[in-house]
Amino acid sequence: MKSLLRVLHCFRPDALRLVPTGAWLVLGSLAGWLKPWPLAWIVDCVLGGRPLPAGLAPWLGTAHGAALLPALAGLTLALHLGQAWCLAAGNFRSIDVGLRGLGRVRNAVFARLTGFSPRQTQAARTGDLLYRANWDTYAFQTIFQQGLVTAATAGLGLVVMVGLMWHLDGSLTLAALGTVWLVPLGIRFFGPRMQAAGGRAQAADSRLTATLQQTLAGLRVLQSYTREERLQAGFQEETREAHRRRRTQHGWELIYGLAVSTALAVGTTALIWLGARRVLVGALTVGELLVFLAYLAQLYEPLQLLSHVGATVAAAGAGVRRVGEVLDTPVEPAERGGGLPAGTVVRARGEVVFEGVSFGYTPDRLVLEDLTLAVAAGQTVAIIGPSGSGKSTLLHLLPRFLEPAAGMVRLDGRDLRDWRVRDLRTQVAWVPQEPHLLPGTIAENIALGRPDAPLEAIREAARAANADEFISRLPAGYATVVGEGAARLSVGEQQRLGLARALLKDAPVLLLDEPTSALDAASEALVLAGLARLCAGRTTFLVAHRAATLRLAHRVFELRAGRLVECAAPPPAG
Repeated sequence: MKSLLRVLHCFRPDALRLVPTGAWLVLGSLAGWLKPWPLAWIVDCVLGGRPLPAGLAPWLGTAHGAALLPALAGLTLALHLGQAWCLAAGNFRSIDVGLRGLGRVRNAVFARLTGFSPRQTQAARTGDLLYRANWDTYAFQTIFQQGLVTAATAGLGLVVMVGLMWHLDGSLTLAALGTVWLVPLGIRFFGPRMQAAGGRAQAADSRLTATLQQTLAGLRVLQSYTREERLQAGFQEETREAHRRRRTQHGWELIYGLAVSTALAVGTTALIWLGARRVLVGALTVGELLVFLAYLAQLYEPLQLLSHVGATVAAAGAGVRRVGEVLDTPVEPAERGGGLPAGTVVRARGEVVFEGVSFGYTPDRLVLEDLTLAVAAGQTVAIIGPSGSGKSTLLHLLPRFLEPAAGMVRLDGRDLRDWRVRDLRTQVAWVPQEPHLLPGTIAENIALGRPDAPLEAIREAARAANADEFISRLPAGYATVVGEGAARLSVGEQQRLGLARALLKDAPVLLLDEPTSALDAASEALVLAGLARLCAGRTTFLVAHRAATLRLAHRVFELRAGRLVECAAPPPAG
């Protein structure tokens, strides 16, 4: 029920679009309900010699016998074409609404994923999140089109068929209704089993996606250690498990469909026998029996559709639940209010204070413990220490990528939690250890923090970061497309673009995480020149080990066992 309510909420903005959709589907169903009657009149009135019903005389005139055939054949054609066109129009509109809802839920999932904190992304498997965003979201469209729309159309058809059949012969209608109760009974019995099997199958497919993503991400390393055969064997086992899970899911669906079809087959056979006896005693004409049997097929058709709706909703419900787990994940970091009103962001001076800060990725293992540090506005502070000591973690606390377990961090005297997250992050420029370029042009990548910046400002930032020269040598210059699957740049070139990006953002607080660790001497010299310009006038936290980089700092601290110990600062570069 929760999954169904979530789907209904997703499609609520399309309520008005459903009115013409429903109108077309009802018109198509109406044509379908009338389709059997021309055949009945041909059998009874043309072949059997019976008079036309009184209501048809104004439409067909005084024609009788074979003279009625052209009109009845034309009516048959009109009803068949009318049903086909109306249902096609209604289904096309329902597909459009279904795709709108699919896009809406994908946008919501993407928005939630972009708000995930590093802790949340590290706790999840990237492949699983990709599967939920790409494939599980289809469950919303499936439940809407193959569940809600089909159930509404089939339910209306079921009610109308019962009324029409009752008008023809009440006793036969009661006999037909004797098999109807088997469908909800089957849904109640098989539904939970199909949903559970569907959830396990989707989880197995999600693991396949995660394995594939992780393998491609580390393919060069894996190849260098000749692990291809071992990887293939592991992937084949996961493929077999996914096959077993999907086979079980579809097995339950087929058993359910077979049970429903068996019940309906028995009901149809019994009603043909009973209907023939009613014709023999004169209670029905042959044409009316044909109409009743046609309506019986149309009665069983919505029952079959409703049976498939049960299977569809049960299977797709697992996807809706998995998407819901993403959408229901609390946003981190939470905002407690009390900050400046929206639209009143003031540039910070850059004074940063850590007061008794402790942090651990798990409660029983602290990375930072009772850490205290005061940095004046405009100072450059270098943080050194062994790998895994928490240097990057310390930097991540400033833009609230991570939250302290105890203590607080202040910017210009205000607790970071009193800042709106968006406003706080406008005050911070971050240059990570591994430069990351987004798919787009070089100009767009540099202007990430100021998308409205003019090209001359982008060029000025690139010149300050010693990037303009290599950019100008590229065939398309600043319009060169970079990122995954596009032009490849060296690590040093990418790092200089990251510095240009931070320069253009012009934030008062700068975070530099090992900006020269992967560079050769020539590239390091160029990046260091850009770093010197970038740090000037900004409060800078610099994680580094190389002496040349440490010379940019006013103060140097070593992180030992979760605490900072101040060291002698190296002499400035000469």
